[in-house]
Parts: sequence; structure tokens; C-alpha cells
Amino acid sequence: MKKFGFTKNVEKLVDPINVGSIHFLQQFLTMLPTTYQNKIIEKNADKTPHMGFVVEPYSSFLCYVVEDVEKANSLLPDNFEMVKSNVITDEEPEYYALFGSFNVHTSAFWGQRMEFYLVARDKTTGLLTWIIVDYDTNTISYDKKGGLISPTTERSIITTDFDGNVIVDIKRANAHNELVYDCNITKGVMTKMADELWLYGNLSIGYGKELSHNSPDVFSLKFDPKEVEQALKIPKNNYTIDVNNWYSDMLNTEPKHVLVFPYAQHMLSDSPGTSSLLKDVETMLAAKDAINFEKMNVYNPKETTNLMKKSSLALFFIIIGLIIALILK
Repeated sequence: MKKFGFTKNVEKLVDPINVGSIHFLQQFLTMLPTTYQNKIIEKNADKTPHMGFVVEPYSSFLCYVVEDVEKANSLLPDNFEMVKSNVITDEEPEYYALFGSFNVHTSAFWGQRMEFYLVARDKTTGLLTWIIVDYDTNTISYDKKGGLISPTTERSIITTDFDGNVIVDIKRANAHNELVYDCNITKGVMTKMADELWLYGNLSIGYGKELSHNSPDVFSLKFDPKEVEQALKIPKNNYTIDVNNWYSDMLNTEPKHVLVFPYAQHMLSDSPGTSSLLKDVETMLAAKDAINFEKMNVYNPKETTNLMKKSSLALFFIIIGLIIALILK
């Protein structure tokens, strides 16, 4: 395990059978109040504060310049504000919004996600922060507003083909939100990413004002900096955006950059409900190197499964009691 040790150990944290069990039991937990769902997640995080997080090859990002900064700020929790940043090293800073589309497998869920981010500054720590304002997914998810979320999509396709095309086609169920694009990686140029956004930004990730209930909380990822050092920058004539009706009144009409990471990214994520509160890359690397995967308390799907079983059993008896009461009435 010494060779590629961190990568292999992160993969070991993802057990398909346990993930499948959580997917199954989640549908029962959605019948519980959101506040109770949040308590279950937070209780689990106390015992298992980490989970394996693997973004599969060919994740892609559409990077737009924000035109209406005032509106963007209104979507952020009060502890954050929009700030100019660089996406790649050799460019002038801009106010940025990004659409990230990727296949992912983690200790808790497995599937596809499209996330809409604003790049902001944490007023408390000063860190550049990725704020997840909204997202769509074909798998389960979690946020404070919705609790344990069921899939949101009517259609979700994130894949590649034999000609080197990355293909994204995502539509939200019962809504107008739609993102459809493709890009060809054979013409992509490997480009250096800006450290402050891709390194420091991944130490401070939060949710938008609505999804977080205006919370200042953030979570962190631990990873090798080379995971985000370079990506393929796709030339303008090698991508096509067929539909993007997300926040069209707030963003420039065309992305400034289209990026593809052509390799898997292996990270250790804080579990929902906890935070490592990392302040700089040196601290993150020291924490990463100090990890003992054999002894550490990592995100354990079995703990969540046991909590879910107890909650689902209690809910089952409540429902049976209500049915009996209605019959006897």
C-alpha cells in the first residue's frame, strides 16, 4: 500500500455495498422532518468526521464572468462576499461563477453531480471559498435546507466517447433548469490552475444562503496539490454549449474558460456536519500526511445505516399506529 498510498486508501473508504444500503434507506428517512434528518447527520459526523471522496476522470468546468455582482452577493450567506480571482495563472482577476459537472463515488453516495459555484471571500478567515449556490444530481445528497435529498434530475448524462468528447446533458425534474454542452479534449491544452482558487478554495467550501439557512459553516478537503495543479483548457472552437439557462441574467453569455481534469482526483472530505477549519495549504498537508487510515475514525456507512434503521423503524411504528387509529375511528 505504500506506493500510491493515499490514493488507494481513499478508494478503500468507498464500499459499494454500504453506499447502496444508504441509498436504499435514504428514501425512508425523507419521511422524517428535515430537522431530525440534520440531527442524524450531525450525530454521525461526531463519530466519523471524514469520508472518501473520488471525482472520476473527465470532470469539467464552465467558468463564467459574473456581470451582476450585486445579485451574486445576494445568493451568498452574510459571512461571505464576492471577490475577484484567477481561474488560471496567467489572467486578470474577475468575479467568477463556475459550473462543475462530474461523476463521483464517495463513502456516502455514488453518481453524478452538477454544482453551481460562486467564488467568494470568507469575511472571518479571509480564505477564498467555493460557495455551492445550487446543484442537480441523479443520486442522493445532503444540505441543511432539504436534509437527505433524493435525486433531482429528470435527465443526467455525464460521459465521454471514443472521439474524445466530454458530453454533459442535465435537466432538473419538473423545472426549467437545464445544462447541455460538449467539448473535445483532444484539442485541450494542459494549463496551470491558479493556486488560490484551486488549492486554498478547496480548504473552504460552503453552501449558498438558501441551502445553508444563511450559515457561515464551511468544510475542507485534504488532497495532494497536484490533484488540482493542471487541467485541459479547451479552445473556443472545440466546445459547444447547446443550453444553459442557469442564472443567465447574472452571467456573461459565454464562458471565459472551459476546463477538463483528465484524471481521477482522490480527496478526504470532512463529513457533512463537521469541519477541519484548515487555514492554509501547509496545515492541510501536515494533516494529510499525519492521517493513519488504519486507526482514524473515517466516515462509516454502517454507523449511518444503524441510525437510519432505528429512525426508519420508529417511523414505521408511527405510521402503523396512525393507520390503526384511522381504522378504529
